[in-house]
Amino acid sequence: MGAFSKIWQGAVIASMLAAPVALAKVTIYMCGDSTMQDWNEGYYPKQGQGQDFHYWFDPTKAAVVNRGQGGMSLGGGGKDKKGNTAVGYYDMFFKKGCSAGNCIAEKLQAGDYVVIQFGINDVSYSTEDFFASNMKKMVSDVRAKGAYPIIMSPIRRLYYDSPTQIHNSYRGYPALNKSLAEELNVPFIDMSEMVANYMISVGEQYAAQFIFNYATSAEYSNLGSDQTDQVHLQMNGANAFGRIITEQMRAHADPIVKKLGDYMAPMYQVDVKVSPEGAADATSLGAYYPQGMTVMLKTMPKSGKKFLGWYDGNGNKVGAPSRSNVKSPYIHTFVMGSAATQYTAVYEGGTAQKYTGDGKALTAFPTTTPKSLADVTFVPFTPIEGTEQIDVEVDKNIKKFFDAYSPDTGVGYKENNWTGFMGDGFFNLENSQTSFASYKVKFPAAGYVTLAVRYANGGTTDRMFNAYLDHDYLVSAPPTGAWDKWDTAYVVMDAPQGETELKIMSLTSDGAPNIDAFGFSLAGVCRVSEGCPEVQDSTKDTTDTSTTVLRGVAANAGVQLRGSVLSLVRDADVSVFDMRGRLVVRKAASAGEVDLSETVRTAGLYRVVVRSGSEKFNANWVKMR
Repeated sequence: MGAFSKIWQGAVIASMLAAPVALAKVTIYMCGDSTMQDWNEGYYPKQGQGQDFHYWFDPTKAAVVNRGQGGMSLGGGGKDKKGNTAVGYYDMFFKKGCSAGNCIAEKLQAGDYVVIQFGINDVSYSTEDFFASNMKKMVSDVRAKGAYPIIMSPIRRLYYDSPTQIHNSYRGYPALNKSLAEELNVPFIDMSEMVANYMISVGEQYAAQFIFNYATSAEYSNLGSDQTDQVHLQMNGANAFGRIITEQMRAHADPIVKKLGDYMAPMYQVDVKVSPEGAADATSLGAYYPQGMTVMLKTMPKSGKKFLGWYDGNGNKVGAPSRSNVKSPYIHTFVMGSAATQYTAVYEGGTAQKYTGDGKALTAFPTTTPKSLADVTFVPFTPIEGTEQIDVEVDKNIKKFFDAYSPDTGVGYKENNWTGFMGDGFFNLENSQTSFASYKVKFPAAGYVTLAVRYANGGTTDRMFNAYLDHDYLVSAPPTGAWDKWDTAYVVMDAPQGETELKIMSLTSDGAPNIDAFGFSLAGVCRVSEGCPEVQDSTKDTTDTSTTVLRGVAANAGVQLRGSVLSLVRDADVSVFDMRGRLVVRKAASAGEVDLSETVRTAGLYRVVVRSGSEKFNANWVKMR
């Protein structure tokens, strides 16, 4: 989604900076998009690369400030694909006098580091020229303060072209980052290649279930629906990629970057065993962690195998996980201590294996990803999708609307001088780019929901606004013809469990449209100011799957599932994934009807993905009998 100003975050971030920076020798600023940002507890297990990055460092030597901002491109000043002015991270959050306040360039001290990772959203919201221009400005600003820039290419998306080839979803931006680093003589970490190599080494099933945010409501109590997010990371993946970043820093050819290795905390190995061997379909890989970081262990039983539980290095069965929203018996979390250890996933017929090591911190670290892949060629492809957007269909079945007349806080006016509003009136945001209306809401469960905003725009131009919910969501508000004529705009959002703030923000000097009401497609959402009674989880899917219209395409496009029969209007590539994220079938199909039961012979729920040319359509979960 497009990304715009979050001025109200300034005070929070400023207080966050004060304590650790005062003690540390240097500060490391992590700049990036939603794959870098902090995600609040209600989204668990979703996490950005920068969220736990501070644990890798000794706090007396280096402080880490994560300034990742969801939806952001680096470049600005041009026009995006919709013809709107593109505003980038540099203008909003970094440069001196930036529009969002709390500008990073004004915080920098000599000797600090700035890690810069962009490119995912620039595919849609910028151009390579604007990207390069802003990268040069950012690097210049960093150096002017005596600080050190580090450029990183963006991570990959969960998209395997083959077991040995990861799709390049972000066009030329990984290569552009590298070429700019060379041109500007800036240290470079090629996370695009490192992540691709890592994904190949662990395989598609592991990447989906242990790295990217594939998570189910059976695993986590805060999730109202299953997540199949091919862009963002779960905690284990975010920390796996953070580990790769630190390994690249330790071994970097640039001595200034390599110096960061001296600032890192002690690391302790966690070995992971399965007993008896072969009982699990997949299990967390052993890895090392710093003290204080949360470790996630997960095992996936093979069919017919009975899991008895996780056992620690002393041979004792573990207690409750450290994260209270973990409810799957196959998942265990704990906070890393100051000694190496071991855990065993014990299945029927197996026994816990006791740890026999000395518990000491590691003294040597890898400098590459787990497997050498010098013989693998990575070929750039035209992307199917190139931003942080997730393929979720807008649901216009809004369960409840809330009167927008009285925001909890706002810059604007409560009015009722036009007709046609639903409640006591409407909120007229002040004619400025800094006006907003804030509403505290509470969600019964995490998951993707549709936000509907009823508005009036009597002007002659689109009064696009930002609907911020822990992430930027750009919403178009075309003219309605008059200020007493109302229309509804929709956007799919990723909502957390629990209380949060919906903030409707102006993006133009004319302000936003008049806001009459807003609502969500999820039952049980409430406004905190109106009282929030306990509600039953209403997110269970009761949809009849006998006929499924594929997400991302209108019903009249003719791409449908009826039972196990897929109807195609043109030739396409069809992929079928099981509930664990494993690819079951991939085939080229001709226009007409394709009976999936002829190739998928095991009963269960499956996800069907259809690709035709540059378009990609996702089905809901489909039951095969």
